[in-house]
Amino acid sequence: MPSPTADNLASRLRQMRQLSRAQRAMPDGSARELVVVAFAVPVVTMLVSAVVVLTVLLSAGSGLDGLATAVGAIWLAVHQVPLTMSGVTVGVLPLLPTIAVAAGTARMAASASGPERPASELVAVVFSAMGGPLLMTALSLAVVMDGSSVFPLQSPAALTAFGYTAGIHAAAATLGIVWQRRHECYERFGITPAVRRGVRLGGFAVTALLTCAAALVVIRMVMRWGIVGDLIGGGSDFDGYLGLTALSVLYLPNAVIGAAAVLVGSDVHVGGATVDLLDVHGGPVPPLPVLGVLPEDGAGMLGILGFVIPASIALLVAWRCRDIDPLANVRSVAVASAVAASTMVVLCSMAGGALGEFGDVGVTLPTAGVFTLGWLAVSGMVVALVYGTLPSTRAAREMLDVDDEYFDGDDLGYEDDYLTADDDGDEHWEYDDWEHEGWEHEGWENADDGADGADGAAWSDDDPDHSHKDDEHTDDDEWAVAASADEFDVADDHESVATSDEDVEYSGDPR
Repeated sequence: MPSPTADNLASRLRQMRQLSRAQRAMPDGSARELVVVAFAVPVVTMLVSAVVVLTVLLSAGSGLDGLATAVGAIWLAVHQVPLTMSGVTVGVLPLLPTIAVAAGTARMAASASGPERPASELVAVVFSAMGGPLLMTALSLAVVMDGSSVFPLQSPAALTAFGYTAGIHAAAATLGIVWQRRHECYERFGITPAVRRGVRLGGFAVTALLTCAAALVVIRMVMRWGIVGDLIGGGSDFDGYLGLTALSVLYLPNAVIGAAAVLVGSDVHVGGATVDLLDVHGGPVPPLPVLGVLPEDGAGMLGILGFVIPASIALLVAWRCRDIDPLANVRSVAVASAVAASTMVVLCSMAGGALGEFGDVGVTLPTAGVFTLGWLAVSGMVVALVYGTLPSTRAAREMLDVDDEYFDGDDLGYEDDYLTADDDGDEHWEYDDWEHEGWEHEGWENADDGADGADGAAWSDDDPDHSHKDDEHTDDDEWAVAASADEFDVADDHESVATSDEDVEYSGDPR
């Protein structure tokens, strides 16, 4: 029969072998994950682009000479790199493929940053998410430069291409990792619940605003379906219809972001046309079907009704930010306003750009950011002021202060009473920092100074074994504690109650 010592030794050896195998497998697994993060999204994007270009070339009856150049140009366009063809620069590019690529990168980075990966290796995940796309960008630049003889496409600036590619994938990977490890980030950086609530509600405000803007675009498209249909008919054949329809779908996120900027009070300029809620200035616009949603004349005073949407969203965010603590309320409002405004500025800057002869297309960034910040900040501060002055809020705040004062730990008279076990398995009570009347911090003494012999006993530091006990008499204000391996008997008024180490009951005044 094996001894307990042999069993423990075998168990420890087994654990050491398992740990050694895990450590040997970790570098290989980590390397494979980093390779997948680096090249999964770029390879899929290149394959999809190749299929699309090949389909277009075959349907048009053209050769395959420009396949590589077209795929490289699509990769650059997906990363919002301005392209110049026949002297015409196109800087406003569809956002739908960019959003899909960024979402894929964020998903891959999040899957590679699980709880088993230490925080020191998360930087390697971010650089891997950037490394693969940067390599594809370098190859695309080389292919586009080499194929300029086939396609009238000029090679863009390398610094711009690398900067846009690195920025998109680094931001997506960072957001994916932060979302995956958000609870750890809260603890590591000491992020308060008020700040967390502000970040969450700021994202909610942008999401709600974009949802309302998307609904507005769809409604306008249905109302002006005749004009949209005429623009699609400009394709003259099935391939043209399909191409214009697909291009309009790819540009839908750009239109939704522009509509959201109009709802908060900013203006959108498309070619020679300028649109806001109150007025419209006409001008030449590109013949893209999705632009058929643009109004031909202003709504006038009826456009003021459009401000109901951002006002409602701002009031809802302000109501969700309310807190009994005024400082926490203001902090949540400030963080939500900053997050929403900065997100709107980033989205609007990506949705616009140069469009050849038509000039610039996009949103006036300062007004979009300032108006978004103003809606949320002003509404939040007003609601915080009103909520903070309500009688019920003041009463709750006063009650909270009273409760905090009443339950102050210093008023209890003792601290840190806990149950411990010695090395032999025996358990005993250990009391620290007792300051009750009749007891001293150094040890236990009888409160009756005149008692001696059987009438009184002392347990002090002079008796290290704690073996000097009073076996004959107990007072109504004393506890007699008998320790054993399994139970404790707490005596008060000559009554004994058997308890466990998790539930110790006593009666009478412990003092």
